[in-house]
Amino acid sequence: MYTVKNSVLNLMMGLAFLSMVLGGCNNDDSLPIVNPIIGEWVAAEGQFTTITVNGEEKTIVEFGMEVLKSNETEAELAGKEYLQFNFLGPIDMEEPKLLFTPSDKLIANLSGEQIEGTWELKNNKTILNLEAPDLYANGYSFNVKKLTANELELDWEWEMSLVGEDPEVFEVGLKIKLVK
Repeated sequence: MYTVKNSVLNLMMGLAFLSMVLGGCNNDDSLPIVNPIIGEWVAAEGQFTTITVNGEEKTIVEFGMEVLKSNETEAELAGKEYLQFNFLGPIDMEEPKLLFTPSDKLIANLSGEQIEGTWELKNNKTILNLEAPDLYANGYSFNVKKLTANELELDWEWEMSLVGEDPEVFEVGLKIKLVK
């Protein structure tokens, strides 16, 4: 015989089972964590690169003249080429466009051409390494100053020494701001 007691017991067991099923489907631990660097990045509005020499912000022309010792007419080109080949790599000096895939593949537009490589965040996501076999230096590393879902700020500092009649040492810094 079917009694009220059995009905209540069956109802309670059914609710308990339903709670377990729904609770299992709503578990946040099962959602994959997405790395915020994944996606397409472009230049931030306005000036997306900043160059400093001995702590003072410089234009690309000033950098070319003061540090690279180029004349005024060649300073801009010399500065751009030096930074692009030695430090920026796949990050285009004029119009950067970078795609970071979940499989660590890097696709970048550089001077109107698409190049491919790999990316890796190291040292607890404080260093970004970019590898692009077709480029001059192949590997490029940046300090990650900020990484959110929509903003990426990178920088790199180095020391340059000029040898000659008047030897000089320059502390050079490069900051890059990208957005999704």
